[in-house]
Amino acid sequence: MMLNLVLAEAELEPVPRTVRTRAHVPILDAYFHRDLLPSLPDGPRRGRPDIVHQCLSLCQGSRLNRAGMLHAYVHTRNDIVIEIEPTTRIPPNQVEFLQLMGRLLDGGEVDGYKARNMTFRSLMNDLDVSMVIAMSPDGQDVPLSEVMGGHEDLAVIVGAFPCGDYRGPVYELADLQVSLGPWLMTVPAVVSEVLCAAGRLD
Repeated sequence: MMLNLVLAEAELEPVPRTVRTRAHVPILDAYFHRDLLPSLPDGPRRGRPDIVHQCLSLCQGSRLNRAGMLHAYVHTRNDIVIEIEPTTRIPPNQVEFLQLMGRLLDGGEVDGYKARNMTFRSLMNDLDVSMVIAMSPDGQDVPLSEVMGGHEDLAVIVGAFPCGDYRGPVYELADLQVSLGPWLMTVPAVVSEVLCAAGRLD
């Protein structure tokens, strides 16, 4: 089985160039740029690259990835898709990770990562998997390993934002929406559940 895990609509974006000279890091971050966020549209939702950092750390260090059964993708709010090579080690320090992402999103080359302009729909068309599952608090409360079983390749979509819902065609392109129960969970916790469920299938 090959699991394609897509962190969708991730709040990972460069700091606006008009304020970049004042930024400690090149990626918009709710801690470093807390004075800037209230002036931006969707301010409460933006500036959360820590979600991507934590999730990719889980993915790349997982048993599933080491077994060659995982591909991780990040789809950002600005329709940039970042593909992470399976052997890539995510820096444990978040500032170092943000600096790498800043270089990547500014058009530079970063070993282990590839960025391209691509909509979510185009990404899913490229993946061309037999099953697409969208994680959602409003989805069906069914065991993940049960719905993932029997598929040689599948994609699981997890929203990489702190609040709200998907804004793009995620539900339209998904075969199934799955919930992990009545309690809201952090995005990294959802990713952990997905990795564990997939790991039980190998």
